[in-house]
Amino acid sequence: MELHGRTALVTGAAMRVGRAIALAVAGRGADVVVHYKSSVTEARETVESIERMGRRAVAIQADLAEPDQVETLADGAARACGAIDVLVNSAAIFRRTPLEQLTVQDWDQFLRVNLTGPFFLARRLGLLMRRQGMGKIINVADVAGITPWADFLPYSVSKGMVITMTQGLAKALAPEVQVNAVVPGTVLPAEEYGEQELEAIIKRTPLRRIGDPTDIARAVLFLIEGSDFMTGQVVVVDGGRSIQ
Repeated sequence: MELHGRTALVTGAAMRVGRAIALAVAGRGADVVVHYKSSVTEARETVESIERMGRRAVAIQADLAEPDQVETLADGAARACGAIDVLVNSAAIFRRTPLEQLTVQDWDQFLRVNLTGPFFLARRLGLLMRRQGMGKIINVADVAGITPWADFLPYSVSKGMVITMTQGLAKALAPEVQVNAVVPGTVLPAEEYGEQELEAIIKRTPLRRIGDPTDIARAVLFLIEGSDFMTGQVVVVDGGRSIQ
């Protein structure tokens, strides 16, 4: 799929990896629906950056933990742009949740935001794409979904299920829609990471560095533009960390 003249919806596009993906697809000629939850200023800045590239952009607010807002996001994006050709599920929550302190509310929130919301957004737009005759869905998972982290269990479980979701949707939406996943390693480390923790991550990474959001954006572009003969695949972009 060539992106020029297409429209992409990128969730969590106001900041961090989501923003990098939104700017990357705009740079290849796509119009972009910029989803955000609460970062309204950053979302406007992303929209302005895309418009400076000569592409159309619109920002839509939604809480992915709320099913009715997921439906509103999908319908609003389709109304604003006519058709959505590409969906990138990038939005997620991430925080440390030690087992001793983990609550039912924590567990529920991670699954609702990181898994349930993206699934129903992908289902709604994926069925529209199937009727259109084509479409691409890329889900952003995490290496924690392959090798769980003890202090981040709800996050790890949610991202592991995103991989399973990707493979299931690839079967359900074939042959018109291709569904794949990008699995990042550590990029833009969380502020709560200390210097020693970052050093340990780098030491465990064969390429001996932290990744950059553009590394993930390039992988997303490849899955959109590089091949129409890939679906249900998991592209790991982690500097080799998952093989350690």
